[in-house]
Amino acid sequence: MVPILYQNIFNAIRIESTMEAGNSIIISDFKGKNFYGADAVNTIMQSLSHDLSLHLSRLYDIGVRNRHVNKRDVASIPLLIRLLRQKRCQNELAKRARNWLPTMPHLAEQFESDCLSAISSASQSYSDTFRGPYGRSGLKLLKEFRDNFLAHSLMKEQQRRPIYLQLFRLNDCARNFIHFAQLAVTGNNSDLKDYEEMFRKDAEHFWRRALNASFQVSAD
Repeated sequence: MVPILYQNIFNAIRIESTMEAGNSIIISDFKGKNFYGADAVNTIMQSLSHDLSLHLSRLYDIGVRNRHVNKRDVASIPLLIRLLRQKRCQNELAKRARNWLPTMPHLAEQFESDCLSAISSASQSYSDTFRGPYGRSGLKLLKEFRDNFLAHSLMKEQQRRPIYLQLFRLNDCARNFIHFAQLAVTGNNSDLKDYEEMFRKDAEHFWRRALNASFQVSAD
């Protein structure tokens, strides 16, 4: 489950970084200015927001409710946190953690402690998802948007959709959770924030050059 969630959040971070960089540059450098391709930029941003919504819908999917939770065939944060909070699962992960580096048995106790600490941090990160103005309400709106618009074309008109701040906050919470969950399960302590920074810099290079070129053509 963890590798699947990691790939989902990896892609979601790339999308969020691209959106954030574009929005930031447009607001700081081009607010109130006309430039060719503005409608296309809006279309790109909307498409990215839909793609991010799909990634987040998968990450926070609880599966089919009429099926026992242990038999739901989805990889998601709610199902993983249920396992991580079970004592028998914690005991098994702590036992496995002692063997993260078989050639260094003197670190076994430290690895076990690191694993249990990561589980605790993952649990706290999941709880934090529901707090604040964009937490629980953001998850509710995301599910509504997914059910009525993204996954289906229902006769019911979907007027509300998650705003960028809601999507970004849910994505950041998912990033934090998966970072600690991956550490607890695999011993891999790679920081997803490092990738986020790299994606952001790359996106800034793209947006600044693309928008500057478009503005110069418009000015001419």
